[in-house]
Amino acid sequence: MAAAPKKRAFAEDMKGKGGPGEDGDGQEEDSEEEMYSGSEESEGSDMDVAQEVQVDFEARTACDSDFHGIKRLLGQLFLKSHVNLSELTDIILSQNYIGCVIKQGEIPEDSDSDDGEEEIFGFITVVNITDRKDKPCLQALKDLVLERCKDCAPKSTYEELNSILENDRHRVGFLMCERFINLPPQLALPMYESLNKDLQQAQIMEMQYAFDYILLISKTYTEVKTAGGRKGKKSSQPQEQREEILFSNAEEEFFHQEAHTSFSYPVIEESDSGFSGKWKFGDSATKPFRTVMLVPNSRMVEINKKMEEYLSV
Repeated sequence: MAAAPKKRAFAEDMKGKGGPGEDGDGQEEDSEEEMYSGSEESEGSDMDVAQEVQVDFEARTACDSDFHGIKRLLGQLFLKSHVNLSELTDIILSQNYIGCVIKQGEIPEDSDSDDGEEEIFGFITVVNITDRKDKPCLQALKDLVLERCKDCAPKSTYEELNSILENDRHRVGFLMCERFINLPPQLALPMYESLNKDLQQAQIMEMQYAFDYILLISKTYTEVKTAGGRKGKKSSQPQEQREEILFSNAEEEFFHQEAHTSFSYPVIEESDSGFSGKWKFGDSATKPFRTVMLVPNSRMVEINKKMEEYLSV
């Protein structure tokens, strides 16, 4: 049963730049004098016209009108996989007493939004995939994880993951913490604090939210540098040198450090925006991945400590 609305203010004066696809409508254009003022040495260089804005965020209970916002954020994680995101969103809304959605604290009276729907900047929740194994979208989620693991990870990793996900004696929660890519990682700390309070309250009420493991899928990428010899000469170096995994949500690296098992699989053929593998930094290009982690719930205390230490502002 859905919970009554809750409203928690946090992350005041957090700097952000809005969501993907926003074109800055409603902001005054820089004057020609302002745009071209500066030293002569800067002439001919790329001009950064992006502006930082102060935004106050609030954690609120998810409601039915948040359906499309949550589903859109799930889409940036699952891309073109066969997980039914509409069904998964319905499950999230049905247990809205666990976690929250992130919205702008104060909506200006002259806002362009006239349909009463407030934009979702992020959300966090955890779903019991052991007790809800009869839900097709959660079965598809497990199938996705195990199929990718079988294709991309060592046999021992697959056997370990399969033995936990397919055994009902291991209670597994699927953690989802999604937000607009350009929002700062400091926003994650109050989101996880909100989730932890909800989970503690649910356990006091003897609800099924005590887990042995937490399953998490992270948006990750690698920087690939092309290495080769001079033209016409063979090089002993490989053409591509794979670098370490980098996390789109920086705080999720703490989960990786504490994971019982993990693996990554490429999604470059599924991506059409964001981390699509087309970004280049000097002689480097990025390749998008998804990194699956299975974390013992007993390690969550240590993960929360790391987040508090590194993300507190």
